[in-house]
Amino acid sequence: MEIRLDDSMKALGVEAVVVGIARNVNPNANLEADFLTKQAQTETWALDADIEQVKAHPFIKGYYDMMQAVGRSVKKNPPTIPAFIENIQRRGSIPKINSIVDIYNVESLRSMIAIGGHDLDKITWPLTITVNQEEGSFVPISAKEKHVAATDYVYKDTKGIMAWMGVRDGEAYKFDDQTKNAIFIVQGNAAIDVEARIEALKVIEADLRATMPSLEFEILVIK
Repeated sequence: MEIRLDDSMKALGVEAVVVGIARNVNPNANLEADFLTKQAQTETWALDADIEQVKAHPFIKGYYDMMQAVGRSVKKNPPTIPAFIENIQRRGSIPKINSIVDIYNVESLRSMIAIGGHDLDKITWPLTITVNQEEGSFVPISAKEKHVAATDYVYKDTKGIMAWMGVRDGEAYKFDDQTKNAIFIVQGNAAIDVEARIEALKVIEADLRATMPSLEFEILVIK
């Protein structure tokens, strides 16, 4: 298992990426009562959130700055957290996907940090976090194929792009009912220190462990 951080990302202010490896996960595990309470509280917060205040948060501003630095429209491609909150407000509830996704979605909202989650066993190594450096394409989860510019930042394995611009994850790497092992990638931005990203992964680990007692979890800092 090899994870590389290309120097092209460092030019965008990403000096390190924090990664969580979770083994023996169960996407169909029953979530604990304490987590369900936290999820409900997070839903209430998101429904009442002032989206302009969210956008003004330093971590969120950092995502806007990265998007603009590579020439992408922040109106068409808003960062994950404000886009997710607006989705919750439109639908009137937080989406329930599976136990793994629900856990890291709640932590993304709490921490204001975008977190990518993927099936570890669907990756063909090495995994590279980089500015794409060539024209390409990408199939997001439950969406049509998307053009990828040479200046877009992504992470990818030897088969294709796993995540695009920190806002869309790839269909080919998503969790399903057979997922046994997971990887969480916290790319961050220049405004989010490594410690904040590690803390987000520790919260995810604790929530997973509460409902998946055979969990094995490690955190890596890639520089």
